[in-house]
Amino acid sequence: MEDRLKDDSRWSKAAFCIYGDALQLDEINKNLGLQATNSGLKGGRPSKHPGARPLRTSIWMLNCPLDDHLPLQDHLKWLLDTLEPRLYIIRGIVMQYDTKLICGYSSEHGQGGCTINAALLDRLANLGVPLVLDLYPPGPITLDSIPE
Repeated sequence: MEDRLKDDSRWSKAAFCIYGDALQLDEINKNLGLQATNSGLKGGRPSKHPGARPLRTSIWMLNCPLDDHLPLQDHLKWLLDTLEPRLYIIRGIVMQYDTKLICGYSSEHGQGGCTINAALLDRLANLGVPLVLDLYPPGPITLDSIPE
């Protein structure tokens, strides 16, 4: 039982995000052939919480659907497997909008880390999108708002 509790306090997530005031959400969906997991227009509310601030810019986000308890490397592989066939389109988007691969990671006790092997680092570099790693203290994950 202790091992199960230990696993429940470790999580990781990853998402591909596109930001821009002039972002055309339907155009991004069409060009990539993907439907955004989350999206919002500048000035809109990112969540249903009454205290949520309006978005400072428009956002298109593709969240990795894998289980939160899988290693971060698995989440990044899923995103790369999905995005690499669209590399030409991604490169055009990168030139026009602010793009990021945003990763969230939390370990059991706030110590430890994750490993990203050299082959995956090479794939990430080839995508040409900055990687953001957000570290969280131990505890459950909540993804009810869109990062700004």
